[in-house]
Formats: sequence, C-alpha cells, structure tokens
Amino acid sequence: MDEQMHRRAVQELIQKKFYGHDVLISKYTPAFPSGIEREYDRLSRQYMRLLKETIEEEIPALKEQIMKERGTYRTDSINDVLSLMLEVFNKIQERFVEKEEGFDLRRKLESFANLTRKLTIKEWKKAVRKTLGIDILDDYYMGEFYRAIMDRWVDENVSLIKSIPGDTLEDIRGIIKSGFLDGKSTTRIMKDIQHRYNVGKSRASLIARDQVGKLNAAVTEAQQRDAGIEEYYWCDCGDGRVRKSHKRLNGRKFRWDTPPVVDEKTGRRCHPGQDYQCRCRAKPVFKFGTFNAPVAGKEGDTVA
Repeated sequence: MDEQMHRRAVQELIQKKFYGHDVLISKYTPAFPSGIEREYDRLSRQYMRLLKETIEEEIPALKEQIMKERGTYRTDSINDVLSLMLEVFNKIQERFVEKEEGFDLRRKLESFANLTRKLTIKEWKKAVRKTLGIDILDDYYMGEFYRAIMDRWVDENVSLIKSIPGDTLEDIRGIIKSGFLDGKSTTRIMKDIQHRYNVGKSRASLIARDQVGKLNAAVTEAQQRDAGIEEYYWCDCGDGRVRKSHKRLNGRKFRWDTPPVVDEKTGRRCHPGQDYQCRCRAKPVFKFGTFNAPVAGKEGDTVA
C-alpha cells in the first residue's frame, strides 16, 4: 500500500471519533516515568558508593601519613611531604578505577534507556487507543526508530556520571594539600573530604532526576511528530515541585515547531520535559487529515 492509500485508510478508521470536527484533544495524558527516575537515582547512589568505599578503605593510611609528616616535616621539604601523602591519594584513584570497571555503568544506562522507551511507547499507544479507538502496530517503534536518540542519551549520561568521581577526587586532592599547609587538624581534613563526597553524591542524584525526563521528552516528541501531531497541551505534574514558570504554561496549547518560553529573563525555550528536572508532559492534539501511523484494521488487519 502506497503512502497516499495508507493515509486514506487510516483516516477512514478514525473519522467517526472526530464527529465532524477537525481537531481532537487526547483523552489520555501520558504518564511521567517516575519509577525509572527513582531507579536511576538509586543507580547513581550505588555508583558513588564505590567511591565512598574506596575512600574509607584508604582513610586510615591517609590519616597516618598526614599525622606522621605533620610532626616531622620542615618548610624546605614540604614538596617531599606532600608527594608522600599524594601517593596514598593516588591509591584511592587506582582502586576506584578497578571497582568502576566491574560496575558496567554503560550497560546499566542502556537498560534504563530501553525501559524509558518502552514506557513512553506504552503511554503513546494508550493515548491513541483511548482517543481514536485504534491500535498502533506493536513493532512500529522498534528497530532503528529511536536508535540515534538513545545512543546519544547513553553517551551523554555515561560522560555526566563518570565526570563526578573525577571532579570529586581532584577536589579531595586539593583539600589534602591545602588542609595540610593551613595546619588544619586531621579530623577537620577528613570532614572536608566527607563534605566534598556528599556534594558529588547530590550532583549524581540531580543528574538522575534530570536525565530520565529529557529522554522521555525526546522520545515523546519523536513519536508524536512522526505520526503527524503538530500541537500539544502542556501538562504539569500538579504538585509542589512544579516551578512557577511551568505552572503558567499548564493547560496551554503549543506547536512542536515552536517551543514556548520557559524563562522570561533569558528567553529560553523548551518543550515539556526538556527543561532542567522537568516532569511535565505533552498531551497530543490529533488533527483529522494529518494523523498517520501503521495501525491495525477493524478486523485486526494491518493498515500499512
């Protein structure tokens, strides 16, 4: 069946749902993948725990080295003293790399990407079924449809998560050096190290809460635009975490080719889910004559 015949067949299947109107707002608002967001957050904490365990394993040696050198060093031998302490620090880096290799971060992130894709497809099919009364073919969004989106997301997330231990360890190196030179107590230096680790852990958690929404948003946009959806209604999550600028957008209609302004000060524009830690969703607006997707016919026959 050629493209024109396919489009005509799809329109015949859905025309009764429009009751003579050209536009039909989705009767279902796709859900945000909150469960996957929580699982990614848990993963980020597990990853950072590898760093915590490594630091704690080497802390006794680090304390001993600081206390030993503090009692014996002379100003003219400070570089030698610091070099000895940083040898212990380098062991932390080496041991973390060993632990990290067995964690297999990329494979875990690929799993989250696939889960997000599957949930988003499921939610999209619900919107189509409840609004138009038809079923999109199960294998329509498989294969290469999302490959570029998912590969890019995994690459970016591996880079984001892996950067945190590196930045944290580099800052810890500075804490050791400056703490020793400033005459801070060993206890104070250890507390500063713990604080810096907690900052890194919080950053990892923020990335997790942000990135699942971004992937969900990218997949949603791809599938809606591919099916001929040109407009959507902005839907926030309706809880205390929704920022004011997004509340103002809630319930308003926008076009996929013209993202709304989400920050009046900077003029920054985003679709739902694309802003930082955004959990908003795009409720599709179906337009008669433009919706087009491989669907099952009335008797289960494929319209493709």
